[in-house]
Amino acid sequence: MTLTRGAPDDALTAPADRRPAASPAAGVTGSVGSVGASTVDRVVRVLLALAVVWYLGTGLWQAAHDAPTVDEAVDVSSGVATLVHHDLRMNPEHAPLPKVLSALPALLARPVVPEGASWQDGDWFGFTDDFVRANRDAGRLDTVLFLARLVPLAEGLGCAWLIHLLARRFFGRRAADVTAFLWCTTPVVVGLAHFAGIDVAFTLATLVVAHAVVRFLDAPGARAALLLGAACAALLLTRHSGLGLWLFAAVVVAAVLWRVDRRAALRCAALVVVVAFVGVWLGVRLLAPGGSGDAFGARADSLVAEAGDRSIAARAALALPFPAEYRAGLAYLVVTSDERPAYLFGQAWDGSRWWFFPGSVVAKVPLGALAAMVAGGVLAFRRRDIARRRLVVGVLGPAAVSFAFVLAQPLNLGVRYVLPSLALAMVLAGAVVAPLLDAFGSDRAAPATRDRTQKGSVGRVVAAGVVAIGVAAQGAAVLGAGTHSLAWTAPPFTPAYRFVSDSNLDYGQDNDRVATWAAQHPGAWVALLRPRGVDNPSGTRELRGAAPAEVTGWIAVSATRLTVLDRDELSWLRAYCPVGDIGGSVLLYRIDATVDPTPGPVMPAAPCSSGDSASTRP
Repeated sequence: MTLTRGAPDDALTAPADRRPAASPAAGVTGSVGSVGASTVDRVVRVLLALAVVWYLGTGLWQAAHDAPTVDEAVDVSSGVATLVHHDLRMNPEHAPLPKVLSALPALLARPVVPEGASWQDGDWFGFTDDFVRANRDAGRLDTVLFLARLVPLAEGLGCAWLIHLLARRFFGRRAADVTAFLWCTTPVVVGLAHFAGIDVAFTLATLVVAHAVVRFLDAPGARAALLLGAACAALLLTRHSGLGLWLFAAVVVAAVLWRVDRRAALRCAALVVVVAFVGVWLGVRLLAPGGSGDAFGARADSLVAEAGDRSIAARAALALPFPAEYRAGLAYLVVTSDERPAYLFGQAWDGSRWWFFPGSVVAKVPLGALAAMVAGGVLAFRRRDIARRRLVVGVLGPAAVSFAFVLAQPLNLGVRYVLPSLALAMVLAGAVVAPLLDAFGSDRAAPATRDRTQKGSVGRVVAAGVVAIGVAAQGAAVLGAGTHSLAWTAPPFTPAYRFVSDSNLDYGQDNDRVATWAAQHPGAWVALLRPRGVDNPSGTRELRGAAPAEVTGWIAVSATRLTVLDRDELSWLRAYCPVGDIGGSVLLYRIDATVDPTPGPVMPAAPCSSGDSASTRP
């Protein structure tokens, strides 16, 4: 059953929006002259090609050289164990699909998969320790990790493609090329996309759902609902927070068809719900056909019972008849999602603050992309040549639902949590990009009158200037980030360690570089953000737990430990100025005199002045 487009449009949009949506060519041709248009098109395509090459080149280099990050050790070991043993006992949190996909190429390295006590008991932290150490001893860990990181890199390109498709649907091909360019040249995107985690995968899944919602709005019916349900299944198998977007999709389907055919509305909404539900069951049982063992079952029941006591919302979500492994993962997240230390812009707290994620976006997104998203969001509601309500429902709706879920949870860990909303916001940048490029490449240089010629020339100059500034800002950001993409922050939030922390800056990615530095500085003190199974570099001393009076000589400290995890114990060190850094995420200090243990400021001191050989305290 597929309904005609006229009726659903009447049910969804106001009369002012009944104009046809911009076609892929809209905003590309129109009054654009053949010479100007072709030149602008070539330039935009070259920029996009360069952005993709840079994304892949720097991403691959960082994937090969960055140390294992905090979540990677757990995710990679979990994914490999799932594929080898066909068992999900080592997947206690988050849905399994991203981990399994990353583990597929990692199997080519023939990783060692322990089967000792940690496996038998279902001790996933212990198993991660065993996995990392066994593969490091076998000389395979780096290869396993690199191969696993190829998947999120590919997923990041998939995100660029879907951003392009959505932007082209509403704003035309040129705008679509530029929005994909913005995505590929945003340093935090490259920084997160070369880690084997779930953030980029969830962003891709969210974009797939948004695209499926837009397709349903274009041609409502059973087939479109079926595709949307399948997209929601992939979303739920990627992250449990997709539950909210799954509900949103079902509500949209019902609302679009309700005034036209209520039975059809209920059937299509039910199709979205049932297909997603069945998809989760199929996905889990394909990975673990025989279940996950008695020990896991007992622990799962205990987790579900404990999580159900936390809140009504948790109890309602856990009441959904998903597989035991899926419900256990959701329960674990509910139980462990408590208030944790956070830091941003010189402010430290426990729990969440509403401005953390907007502030993180401002600090981590280049000015060109940020300005385009904000201006595009405003302009999109003033342009009458696009289907504005479809844009709201299909793009802004999923972005808002995802963002609201992040605001409701208590963890302020980094912009990676709002990456899906950021990707959808980049689609909106097309609303301002399209008219700028059209004006820049138009044939208005030869109108009928001289006045119009002069006005057209001024318009082209202004448009060219705006585009050039935006491109320059993006280029400066991506080149400035270099091969330390995650540690980059936008001016004036530099040096980064004073303004951001945790996965906005330091995910443990520079620990191998610290080990190289430590080999030349024996006896150095360290306080690093280390993943499971990773020890401090040989020949170093642990700073945490040491009395300040004992500390002298070189110190290497993770920015996250300094401002978040150990901010009280290491408060005294924040008063000293660092003499350098490693990768932007690990600070270096040189203490030559007796330490002053007086607590320091919340924001770490600025770098030492040029020529200083030792850290100083005011």
